[in-house]
Amino acid sequence: MRHTRMSRKIPHTFSDRVLDFRFPTSWQELNQEQLRYVFFAITLFAPAKAKTYIFMRFTGIRMKKKVKDGWLCTFRISWRKKLRFIMHDWQICSFIRQLDFISKPNGYPVRLDCIAGRYAIDAMLHGLAFEEYLCCENHYQGYLYSQDINHLKSLYGFLYKKHPGLKGTLKAFLSRQKEYELMSVFLWWGSIKLYFSSMFHHFFQPIQSIGDADQPEIPDLMGAMNAQIRALTGGDVTKEKEVLQMDCWRALTELDAKAHDIQELKSRQKNGRN
Repeated sequence: MRHTRMSRKIPHTFSDRVLDFRFPTSWQELNQEQLRYVFFAITLFAPAKAKTYIFMRFTGIRMKKKVKDGWLCTFRISWRKKLRFIMHDWQICSFIRQLDFISKPNGYPVRLDCIAGRYAIDAMLHGLAFEEYLCCENHYQGYLYSQDINHLKSLYGFLYKKHPGLKGTLKAFLSRQKEYELMSVFLWWGSIKLYFSSMFHHFFQPIQSIGDADQPEIPDLMGAMNAQIRALTGGDVTKEKEVLQMDCWRALTELDAKAHDIQELKSRQKNGRN
């Protein structure tokens, strides 16, 4: 089966000497080639510079040289026809604002389909065991507080699986993850957390900041994990294995329902005292 290579460029029209581009407005509108380049750019460059590179790559516009108040640019309409024009600095600043969404939290999970010879699991984590979900969360939090890249490599190991057979094993063994690819894994999990906080809003509550905001308190990850397991087993250790093998969506649904019941009970008790 032949696969059509996805383009990094976005659709455009040209009429009456007006070049018009249709820019994506959200992460989920990006195809895999575009998504890969966005992760590459935001990992290597400061936000404004990253957006400028992304703008040029997506449009196919080429900056040839700096001129007064702008840049001499070219754009190839066809193999025989090329436009030459001046793009002013203020125009570039205006155009790249259309890419502001890449600097904002992404509440709809997207990820690279393949990294270093491994393929991604479901973007929404359907089918991921609750035990693996807890391990992923621990590595995500571990990277947040230590900046140790090994946590991202471990997170990658849970979210990307080897292709079956000897060929898949060799390909994964001989391939290495790039920095921007590991950062894409980190951002994927961050978007999952944001998405889950809207889906299971009773269970995922904002953390109250205490003390110095510049030195956040390291969370008790083991304590939180054990508390979640106890809530699902009801304190019955014989059910622990079954709970850990449960689909994470099922586990989080149960935890959200229990959190809702607790909130309802507290509300009734509070109203009863008033």
